[in-house]
Amino acid sequence: MNEDTRVALTVKAITPAIYNKSKQVSAIQRAEAGEADYVPHLSTDQIRLMASVAGQNKRHGKRNSVLIKFLFDSCLRVSEALSVRPCDLEESPSGWSVRVLGKGKQPGKAAISPSMASELHSYCYQQKILEDQPIFNVSRSQAFRIVTQSFHDAGIPRPSKKHDRVGGVHILRHSGAIERLRITGNPRATQSQLRHKSALMTLRYLKTLSADESLKIQQQVDLGL
Repeated sequence: MNEDTRVALTVKAITPAIYNKSKQVSAIQRAEAGEADYVPHLSTDQIRLMASVAGQNKRHGKRNSVLIKFLFDSCLRVSEALSVRPCDLEESPSGWSVRVLGKGKQPGKAAISPSMASELHSYCYQQKILEDQPIFNVSRSQAFRIVTQSFHDAGIPRPSKKHDRVGGVHILRHSGAIERLRITGNPRATQSQLRHKSALMTLRYLKTLSADESLKIQQQVDLGL
Protein backbone atom coordinates (compact mmCIF):
# COMPACT_ATOMS: atom_id res chain seq x y z
CA MET A 1 0.00 0.00 0.00
CA ASN A 2 1.54 3.32 -1.04
CA GLU A 3 1.58 6.49 1.08
CA ASP A 4 -1.24 8.28 -0.82
CA THR A 5 -3.59 5.30 -0.41
CA ARG A 6 -2.77 5.05 3.30
CA VAL A 7 -3.56 8.77 3.84
CA ALA A 8 -6.85 8.55 1.92
CA LEU A 9 -8.04 5.58 3.98
CA THR A 10 -7.09 7.34 7.21
CA VAL A 11 -9.08 10.48 6.30
CA LYS A 12 -12.09 8.37 5.31
CA ALA A 13 -11.94 6.52 8.62
CA ILE A 14 -11.83 9.54 10.92
CA THR A 15 -14.17 11.93 9.08
CA PRO A 16 -17.50 10.32 10.19
CA ALA A 17 -16.42 10.41 13.83
CA ILE A 18 -15.61 14.11 13.63
CA TYR A 19 -18.87 14.86 11.83
CA ASN A 20 -21.00 12.95 14.31
CA LYS A 21 -19.27 14.53 17.29
CA SER A 22 -19.98 18.03 15.99
CA LYS A 23 -23.64 17.24 15.42
CA GLN A 24 -24.04 16.06 19.02
CA VAL A 25 -22.58 19.17 20.63
CA SER A 26 -25.83 20.96 21.41
CA ALA A 27 -29.53 21.19 20.62
CA ILE A 28 -29.47 24.98 20.85
CA GLN A 29 -29.89 27.14 17.80
CA ARG A 30 -26.28 27.65 16.76
CA ALA A 31 -24.02 28.67 13.90
CA GLU A 32 -22.57 26.46 11.22
CA ALA A 33 -18.79 26.26 11.32
CA GLY A 34 -17.18 29.57 10.42
CA GLU A 35 -20.12 31.88 11.16
CA ALA A 36 -18.34 33.68 13.98
CA ASP A 37 -20.91 36.46 14.35
CA TYR A 38 -23.91 34.15 14.92
CA VAL A 39 -25.34 34.39 18.45
CA PRO A 40 -26.22 30.94 19.88
CA HIS A 41 -29.55 31.01 21.69
CA LEU A 42 -32.47 28.98 23.00
CA SER A 43 -36.09 29.19 21.91
CA THR A 44 -38.79 30.57 24.20
CA ASP A 45 -40.33 27.10 24.43
CA GLN A 46 -37.01 25.70 25.65
CA ILE A 47 -36.79 28.41 28.32
CA ARG A 48 -40.34 27.63 29.46
CA LEU A 49 -39.45 23.95 29.72
CA MET A 50 -36.30 24.68 31.73
CA ALA A 51 -38.21 26.93 34.13
CA SER A 52 -40.93 24.31 34.49
CA VAL A 53 -38.58 21.46 35.39
CA ALA A 54 -36.59 23.75 37.69
CA GLY A 55 -39.83 24.49 39.50
CA GLN A 56 -40.18 20.83 40.44
CA ASN A 57 -37.36 21.05 42.98
CA LYS A 58 -39.05 20.23 46.30
CA ARG A 59 -37.17 22.78 48.39
CA HIS A 60 -36.29 25.65 46.06
CA GLY A 61 -38.49 25.08 43.03
CA LYS A 62 -40.11 28.52 43.00
CA ARG A 63 -36.80 30.32 43.41
CA ASN A 64 -35.10 28.30 40.69
CA SER A 65 -37.94 28.75 38.23
CA VAL A 66 -38.22 32.51 38.79
CA LEU A 67 -34.44 32.95 38.49
CA ILE A 68 -34.31 31.26 35.09
CA LYS A 69 -37.25 33.29 33.80
CA PHE A 70 -35.76 36.51 35.21
CA LEU A 71 -32.37 35.95 33.51
CA PHE A 72 -34.18 35.41 30.20
CA ASP A 73 -36.76 38.20 30.55
CA SER A 74 -34.36 40.90 31.74
CA CYS A 75 -31.32 39.86 29.64
CA LEU A 76 -29.15 40.59 32.68
CA ARG A 77 -25.74 39.10 33.34
CA VAL A 78 -25.87 36.62 36.22
CA SER A 79 -23.91 38.92 38.58
CA GLU A 80 -26.36 41.73 37.85
CA ALA A 81 -29.42 39.54 38.39
CA LEU A 82 -28.17 38.23 41.72
CA SER A 83 -27.70 41.74 43.10
CA VAL A 84 -31.26 42.90 42.33
CA ARG A 85 -33.39 43.81 45.36
CA PRO A 86 -37.14 44.51 45.56
CA CYS A 87 -36.37 48.24 45.87
CA ASP A 88 -34.63 48.09 42.47
CA LEU A 89 -37.91 47.27 40.72
CA GLU A 90 -39.51 50.42 39.34
CA GLU A 91 -42.82 51.10 37.63
CA SER A 92 -43.40 54.05 35.32
CA PRO A 93 -46.31 54.97 33.02
CA SER A 94 -44.55 53.08 30.23
CA GLY A 95 -43.92 49.89 32.19
CA TRP A 96 -41.52 48.11 34.54
CA SER A 97 -37.73 48.30 34.79
CA VAL A 98 -34.98 47.18 37.13
CA ARG A 99 -31.98 49.17 38.32
CA VAL A 100 -28.66 47.33 38.00
CA LEU A 101 -24.96 47.84 38.41
CA GLY A 102 -23.31 46.73 35.19
CA LYS A 103 -19.70 46.23 34.20
CA GLY A 104 -17.35 48.52 36.07
CA LYS A 105 -20.13 49.21 38.60
CA GLN A 106 -21.85 51.42 36.05
CA PRO A 107 -25.50 52.08 37.02
CA GLY A 108 -28.09 51.22 34.43
CA LYS A 109 -31.63 50.06 33.81
CA ALA A 110 -33.21 47.15 32.00
CA ALA A 111 -36.84 46.62 31.10
CA ILE A 112 -38.79 43.66 32.44
CA SER A 113 -42.20 42.47 31.36
CA PRO A 114 -45.28 43.15 33.53
CA SER A 115 -45.76 39.43 34.10
CA MET A 116 -42.15 39.11 35.29
CA ALA A 117 -42.56 42.06 37.65
CA SER A 118 -45.72 40.49 39.06
CA GLU A 119 -44.00 37.14 39.60
CA LEU A 120 -41.01 38.79 41.31
CA HIS A 121 -43.26 40.73 43.69
CA SER A 122 -45.27 37.60 44.46
CA TYR A 123 -42.10 35.62 45.16
CA CYS A 124 -40.71 38.38 47.42
CA TYR A 125 -43.99 38.50 49.36
CA GLN A 126 -44.13 34.73 49.81
CA GLN A 127 -40.50 34.53 50.91
CA LYS A 128 -40.73 37.65 53.11
CA ILE A 129 -37.79 39.28 51.32
CA LEU A 130 -37.14 42.80 52.59
CA GLU A 131 -36.85 45.77 50.25
CA ASP A 132 -33.06 46.04 50.55
CA GLN A 133 -32.31 42.30 50.44
CA PRO A 134 -31.25 40.41 47.30
CA ILE A 135 -34.20 38.67 45.71
CA PHE A 136 -32.07 35.64 44.88
CA ASN A 137 -29.86 34.85 47.84
CA VAL A 138 -27.57 32.48 45.94
CA SER A 139 -23.95 32.62 44.77
CA ARG A 140 -22.81 32.61 41.13
CA SER A 141 -21.79 28.97 41.48
CA GLN A 142 -25.23 28.07 42.86
CA ALA A 143 -26.92 29.90 39.99
CA PHE A 144 -24.74 27.96 37.57
CA ARG A 145 -25.75 24.67 39.18
CA ILE A 146 -29.45 25.62 39.07
CA VAL A 147 -29.31 26.36 35.35
CA THR A 148 -27.12 23.35 34.61
CA GLN A 149 -29.57 21.05 36.38
CA SER A 150 -32.49 22.54 34.45
CA PHE A 151 -30.72 21.79 31.16
CA HIS A 152 -30.26 18.20 32.29
CA ASP A 153 -33.81 17.74 33.56
CA ALA A 154 -35.30 19.35 30.45
CA GLY A 155 -33.27 17.07 28.18
CA ILE A 156 -31.57 20.02 26.47
CA PRO A 157 -27.82 19.61 25.91
CA ARG A 158 -26.01 22.41 27.72
CA PRO A 159 -23.94 24.75 25.54
CA SER A 160 -20.26 25.21 26.25
CA LYS A 161 -17.82 28.04 25.62
CA LYS A 162 -15.57 25.62 23.75
CA HIS A 163 -18.13 24.58 21.14
CA ASP A 164 -20.77 27.34 21.24
CA ARG A 165 -18.79 30.37 22.45
CA VAL A 166 -21.25 30.92 25.30
CA GLY A 167 -21.83 29.38 28.73
CA GLY A 168 -24.98 27.71 29.99
CA VAL A 169 -26.09 30.70 32.07
CA HIS A 170 -25.08 33.53 29.75
CA ILE A 171 -27.06 31.97 26.90
CA LEU A 172 -30.23 33.01 28.74
CA ARG A 173 -29.18 36.65 28.19
CA HIS A 174 -28.58 35.93 24.50
CA SER A 175 -31.91 34.18 24.17
CA GLY A 176 -33.89 36.98 25.82
CA ALA A 177 -32.23 39.56 23.59
CA ILE A 178 -33.04 37.58 20.43
CA GLU A 179 -36.69 37.24 21.49
CA ARG A 180 -37.00 40.93 22.41
CA LEU A 181 -35.53 41.86 19.04
CA ARG A 182 -37.87 39.44 17.28
CA ILE A 183 -40.90 41.08 18.96
CA THR A 184 -39.86 44.74 18.72
CA GLY A 185 -37.82 44.75 15.52
CA ASN A 186 -35.81 47.57 17.12
CA PRO A 187 -32.01 47.01 17.29
CA ARG A 188 -31.45 50.32 19.11
CA ALA A 189 -33.87 49.33 21.87
CA THR A 190 -32.14 45.95 22.15
CA GLN A 191 -28.77 47.70 22.47
CA SER A 192 -30.16 49.75 25.37
CA GLN A 193 -31.59 46.62 27.03
CA LEU A 194 -28.22 44.87 26.84
CA ARG A 195 -26.34 48.10 27.65
CA HIS A 196 -23.87 47.50 24.84
CA LYS A 197 -21.52 50.43 24.31
CA SER A 198 -21.04 49.53 20.66
CA ALA A 199 -23.89 49.04 18.20
CA LEU A 200 -21.69 46.50 16.41
CA MET A 201 -22.16 44.08 19.30
CA THR A 202 -25.94 44.33 18.98
CA LEU A 203 -25.74 43.98 15.19
CA ARG A 204 -24.76 40.35 15.72
CA TYR A 205 -28.21 39.71 17.22
CA LEU A 206 -29.93 41.32 14.25
CA LYS A 207 -27.88 39.28 11.78
CA THR A 208 -28.66 36.10 13.73
CA LEU A 209 -32.38 36.85 13.73
CA SER A 210 -32.33 37.69 10.03
CA ALA A 211 -30.55 34.42 9.27
CA ASP A 212 -33.09 32.39 11.30
CA GLU A 213 -36.10 34.10 9.74
CA SER A 214 -34.66 33.84 6.22
CA LEU A 215 -34.09 30.12 6.68
CA LYS A 216 -37.69 29.60 7.84
CA ILE A 217 -38.96 31.41 4.74
CA GLN A 218 -36.81 29.34 2.41
CA GLN A 219 -37.87 26.13 4.13
CA GLN A 220 -41.45 26.77 2.97
CA VAL A 221 -40.39 26.87 -0.68
CA ASP A 222 -41.24 23.85 -2.80
CA LEU A 223 -39.58 24.02 -6.20
CA GLY A 224 -41.78 21.19 -7.46
CA LEU A 225 -39.11 18.93 -8.92
